[in-house]
Amino acid sequence: MTNSTRLIGLIMTAALWAGGARAQELPSDWDDATPPDLSLPSLDTEGLPALAPPGDRGQSVLVDPSGDYHEPFDGYQPDCEDCAPGLHDYWHGPTAEIESTSTWLRRGFWYAEAEAVVWNRLWNRDDKLFAAADQDVEDTTFFFNQIVDLNTNRVLIVSGAHPGQDASVRATLGHFLFRDSMNRDHTAEFTAFAGGDWHQNRIISSPTNFGLFVPFYIDGTQGTGPFDQSTRQTVEYSSHYSSFEGNYRVRQRLRRDRMIMDANGHWHRATNSGFVREYLVGLRMVEARDLLDWRAEDIRIGTTTQLGNNGTYLIRTDNDMFGFQLGTGLTYETSRWSLGVQTKGGVFMNDALGRNTLDLTMVDTFEHDLRFREDELSFIGEAKLLARWNLTPNFSLRAAYEMMYLTSQALAPNQATFIPEFAYLNTTQDPFYHGASFGFEGYW
Repeated sequence: MTNSTRLIGLIMTAALWAGGARAQELPSDWDDATPPDLSLPSLDTEGLPALAPPGDRGQSVLVDPSGDYHEPFDGYQPDCEDCAPGLHDYWHGPTAEIESTSTWLRRGFWYAEAEAVVWNRLWNRDDKLFAAADQDVEDTTFFFNQIVDLNTNRVLIVSGAHPGQDASVRATLGHFLFRDSMNRDHTAEFTAFAGGDWHQNRIISSPTNFGLFVPFYIDGTQGTGPFDQSTRQTVEYSSHYSSFEGNYRVRQRLRRDRMIMDANGHWHRATNSGFVREYLVGLRMVEARDLLDWRAEDIRIGTTTQLGNNGTYLIRTDNDMFGFQLGTGLTYETSRWSLGVQTKGGVFMNDALGRNTLDLTMVDTFEHDLRFREDELSFIGEAKLLARWNLTPNFSLRAAYEMMYLTSQALAPNQATFIPEFAYLNTTQDPFYHGASFGFEGYW
């Protein structure tokens, strides 16, 4: 092996080592938003020496494109320009830079995602009836939501499919850890979801004073319950959701680019588009809180017609969940856009808490303040169809349709009861969320 060969070998080894260490940096000569096409010279380009069979003792013999051979050489000869070995003497065929579009996207040690999430919340299959201007709801045979059997359209309900849509914000901050031998990026990230509040309000008034009644399954009486024979009732139901999670994510990259020869004989580099997988494992904390504010005005006490006796019934439930989750995804990715499916789910310990407080202004016969606590095992599952459009190597727009399902939740409307002797914390509801998200992601 000649001294020149050793020197060039050392230079190439150092360059490859430095390129690997700086694999996350954008090459300085890429000013455009897309990687450059490389037009490579063919082997018959004038002036490019071709490699002939090796000579004795590892010496190389160069041949010109015209077919003239040169004598063997040992190292670089300053007085023989045609004899000087070049990089192409040791690299056969078309060449390309080390960087490619498989590392062109998602370049950086940090990344951030921000999205506006619009979800619709469904918490119950049927509507929940609280009062009606019909005394038939006091009958012991009237059970739950038999509203069609009533002789009035003045009913006070909380809709299971409302309050409908609400906008929230979700943000993710991640850090690049390393890239393994299978061309996969390993990252650690933290995601926060907040601002999800769903509200609905209902008001009902009777045609005459003292004409509203509460169903038997709530107060357990016939006309003598705390909110029976009232003139006006209101109910306000609100629900809040927030989530915090820390995940370890492994995301596959595209394979190395393809070298394609054009019809004119020139080579160019093209993205090797295809499917990439990703995996996720992490811990998550979820908070789901409900508040029901039910009020009655001008309640009759006995046979009196005196007005001004009012009542307030407040119900609050908290579901504090913490657990372990796993996720996966499959995405078809190109240099400009991607479309994929992502799913994740886990089992969570749910510390469910409920509190019911009933206050009346003139009597205290029915007043109570109850507190319940239950430990439940809940499941949380999510799925989304996600699309990205890469504006630059480090900035992308994203949009998704997504859904989330929770089990074993304590929701406020299901805790309503005026029978404290038989009260308990109901944790049987399974709310469902679905909707769209819009946002961006960036790397630096």
